[in-house]
Amino acid sequence: MAAKAQTANWYEQFFQGMALDLWRAAIPIEKTEEELAFLLETLAAPQGGRLLDVPCGNGRLSLPLALSGYKVTGIDFCQPFLNQATQSARAHKTKIDYIQGDMRTLKLKNKFEGAFCMGNSFGYFDRPGTIDFLKAVSACLESKARLVIDSAMVAECFIVNGGEKEWLQVGDMYMLVENNYDCRKSVVESTYTFIRGAEKQVSTAMHWIYTSGELCDILASAGFSVVDMLANADVENPEPFALGSERLLLVAEKA
Repeated sequence: MAAKAQTANWYEQFFQGMALDLWRAAIPIEKTEEELAFLLETLAAPQGGRLLDVPCGNGRLSLPLALSGYKVTGIDFCQPFLNQATQSARAHKTKIDYIQGDMRTLKLKNKFEGAFCMGNSFGYFDRPGTIDFLKAVSACLESKARLVIDSAMVAECFIVNGGEKEWLQVGDMYMLVENNYDCRKSVVESTYTFIRGAEKQVSTAMHWIYTSGELCDILASAGFSVVDMLANADVENPEPFALGSERLLLVAEKA
């Protein structure tokens, strides 16, 4: 079924209320620790170097990286997430530059030794917007700095594994995901129904779907070369990305 007509700026309204509550609770600490180890090894940034977390959400990854001695900047559009991230940084007496803004138009003073786009946050923009985003990140990075992109929405994952309807439970919350895929535009519109007791919230999100080959070409046009494509973040037992993998962890390096 084709995706319904919807504003391209869906994320301006999506991240609020129960959607935020579920996202805060959805990722277990064990997965966060695994991803942190992966980022530290893969980005190979010098100790104390500058890292860019985009989008940073509530600081799930940027805070522990800052506590490990890195100078971290986090960019996100969602002010409630940024408020939470800022409060957490203050509580831990560490400095992180959290900035509310559009990822496609990054205007940062410093150059970074590494960047990452985690949490399945890649693909929020249409094709021109995605190119703008990757070019903006490239402009912020030092030569040979690396970018990690985490996505379960590339075609080799979503087309094989994604269903039209799925129920998930996180703590005391339930979430129904209903997907409508537009083959002409390669975009999926997802309706999320969040339920907690008597509360109910319905929100809509959109993901533009790229094949991994298309993503490699877009990265090349933005000044990156692809270093690796993995299916997990386990540094001890890495798995190569393949058709049907549940997620893609793509490692690219700026020329």
